[in-house]
Amino acid sequence: MYSFPLNRLLLCIIILYFNISCDNKREALGADNEIRVICSEVDREAIQKFLSAIFTDTLYTPEPEPYYHLKFSDPSTYLDLRSQSQVVVAALTRDVGNPGYQLVKRILSPEQFSFTENQDPIILGKDIYAKKQLFMIINANSADQLMSTVNEKQANVRKHFHEQFIERQGRYIFGADRNKDLEDSLSMEFGWTLKIPWGWEMIKKRPDSNFIWLGKEMPFQWIGIGWTKGDIVEDDLSVGEYIWNWPIKNYGNIQINDHKFKLDKSSHNNYPAWRAEGIWETVDLKEAKGGPFRSYLFYDPKENITYHLNYLIHHPGNDKSIFMRQLDMVVKSFRIHTI
Repeated sequence: MYSFPLNRLLLCIIILYFNISCDNKREALGADNEIRVICSEVDREAIQKFLSAIFTDTLYTPEPEPYYHLKFSDPSTYLDLRSQSQVVVAALTRDVGNPGYQLVKRILSPEQFSFTENQDPIILGKDIYAKKQLFMIINANSADQLMSTVNEKQANVRKHFHEQFIERQGRYIFGADRNKDLEDSLSMEFGWTLKIPWGWEMIKKRPDSNFIWLGKEMPFQWIGIGWTKGDIVEDDLSVGEYIWNWPIKNYGNIQINDHKFKLDKSSHNNYPAWRAEGIWETVDLKEAKGGPFRSYLFYDPKENITYHLNYLIHHPGNDKSIFMRQLDMVVKSFRIHTI
């Protein structure tokens, strides 16, 4: 009879237990624009300064609105909050009376604690206590040591949080209930595709003017798609003029306000692009509306067509950044058929 080696059997049991434990984890809780920060009051100011330097993305609505809201909690809440979608546990003050310091010592192994305290103060992990979770530990021996890592850490930390947002939101907005009838109709007629979430519908279609207008309520959101023959993206002056005049020409009652208007070189999927963002407003002051907008303008050399993808939102008195990021995901699903 074949005898299974004991060490191999134990290894299989450990792997099986690990896989079952992962499968039994619940999905992380919490809003995707909130970061739960667990630290002592004595460290809060320095930790807030560091995280604010990492997460600098701001939406002007016209009031500034951060992409992420930092929600601070005392270390005593750790067991209640550790399964949230985005968790930061932090400690700076090297004092045995600091409960945040004691919490980090309990979470990390002695080797990890020493490494973070003396070399790299940040550990970032995924799915530690729940599925679809980011879990970050900050353990620095001083605020100066931590702040000295901002330039080094910013891009990588933001990348992980952005990917987390895309993964969690993508299942929600691109689920099986998408408006595939409208997707197929646009694809057949115009030769490009766009993933259209549930609740979106056609507001206006003007093939003779190369303009499609999609809309959704609760909150009020629009996506406009336009295209024109030739390359009009060679310089910022012509691009800026085209984007500036486009809303009033196509929507009819909307114009761009110069407050916080910004035009940068960017990309859209694999195309070099221009990205404009700022504030839109209605022309009719009797029924004044407004809010943030963003546009992408890029040229497809195979078809010799310049495409303009525009989106905007009106959601007064409420957070808009999470909806704007969802709209960005929808617009970036735009694909051109290649023959």
